[in-house]
Amino acid sequence: MKGNHYIFYTPENQYPGMPHGEMCGDIMPFYWEGRFILFFLYKYCIYAVETRDFVHYGECRLVLQNGSPREQDWHAATGSVCHYDGVFYFYYTGFCEGNRGEEGKHEQAILRATSRDLYTWEKDKDFFFAPDKRYFKELHWRDPHVFWNEEMKKFCMLVTAEDRNGACQRGGCSAVYVSEDMQNWQYDKIIYKPGIFPTHECQDAFQINDHWYLTFSTYSRQWETRYRMAERFEGPWETPALEDMFDGREFYAAKTVTDGKDRYLVGWQSIRKDCRDDGRYLWGGNVVVHSLVQREDKTLGVAMPETVRGSFQRQIPLQINPMEGEWKGKQELTGFCENGFGWVQIGDLSGTMLFEVLAEWEEETQGLGLMLHTDGRELKTWCQFRIEPLRGRIAMERYNQIDGDQFYPQERRLAFAENRAMIRVLVSGRIMQVYVNDTALTTRCYSVTEGGIGLFAECGKVKWSNMQLLAGEEKENV
Repeated sequence: MKGNHYIFYTPENQYPGMPHGEMCGDIMPFYWEGRFILFFLYKYCIYAVETRDFVHYGECRLVLQNGSPREQDWHAATGSVCHYDGVFYFYYTGFCEGNRGEEGKHEQAILRATSRDLYTWEKDKDFFFAPDKRYFKELHWRDPHVFWNEEMKKFCMLVTAEDRNGACQRGGCSAVYVSEDMQNWQYDKIIYKPGIFPTHECQDAFQINDHWYLTFSTYSRQWETRYRMAERFEGPWETPALEDMFDGREFYAAKTVTDGKDRYLVGWQSIRKDCRDDGRYLWGGNVVVHSLVQREDKTLGVAMPETVRGSFQRQIPLQINPMEGEWKGKQELTGFCENGFGWVQIGDLSGTMLFEVLAEWEEETQGLGLMLHTDGRELKTWCQFRIEPLRGRIAMERYNQIDGDQFYPQERRLAFAENRAMIRVLVSGRIMQVYVNDTALTTRCYSVTEGGIGLFAECGKVKWSNMQLLAGEEKENV
């Protein structure tokens, strides 16, 4: 069986130098009758895979075949699926790079396909939505996201566009077109135009309780999925003060889906060229799913989906082995290291595993966290998940991130209201996914995928309790 079908889905096994067309990218999630159907880009076409729990995935199927090099959908690309009056509509992007600069042709245009059963799709040859030059520039015109807007009582289409009067590389905006019948679309407004990004990719808009949220992805700094919040769909849209991202800088093109009870954020986790820690990041990778959490202040956090957490049932006994520093206890551990680093090994990682622990630290403690994939007392190899309370930062570091590896740090910002945090770490093959309270950081390590697991304290005192090491059902290469 090709690819990975367990938790972090991808249709293709990873191999050195794999081209981006062979990866899973830009997931377009849709929920129907108990199934989450994840449409995604693969081999320049659009495929789909189904899951009921975000744990087990079936085999993927072709949904939309790309056209010839002379057709608008030479590359069939990102869009969205919606249902109206017994028909499923798939609005998607047609890319034809050969059209660039050709009079009367477009590099990007919005196309449509229809279906009665979500399996057999027919391209609508009569639907062609070219860039609207009245308001927008020609280059960016893609990623149509169509949904029913209860506030407006109309269907809305968010379009990735570039304001006609915007500054160079800063004209990215959220354009809205509306329709009452899914047939005739009219320009409505630009709801968000910050003058910061080249464009807003893979947008989504949704309500949770009394607030609206707008998500989009940007690539001008690093790959990032961001969000904004408002009391009304038309805005004004507010940027969260501390953190406007959901995960780290390898998590991209995330869109949401709801089963009527919970809302999930579905994106992809990038891989690196040649499957090396020092390789450049490539487009596409594995599916990553978070459950969205609305905080009391209306900002958004994320959590591990309950179905994923519930799939880890087999408890692995812990083996406490102090390595450096002062450590006391067994069921509860207290680590103290006044002026440096101390750690204790507590078990081994093999295959897909989940570790949970509650950490509580004294004031002025500078660092604490987990040691992953360790190689003995000498720590010849390791990955380290760090919490730095005084800096309001969590980060993932690794032993070989030295001497020329100048990639941006894998980190998130968060505030700790109390000197405590609930930590969950899911390790599966090359992927390491960490949740601290309701903040996520997903990363990879290619050079080492097995080894010990431990806890550390750095310049301070930390108490660890409620520890569990749990095994998953399968071991897969992701």
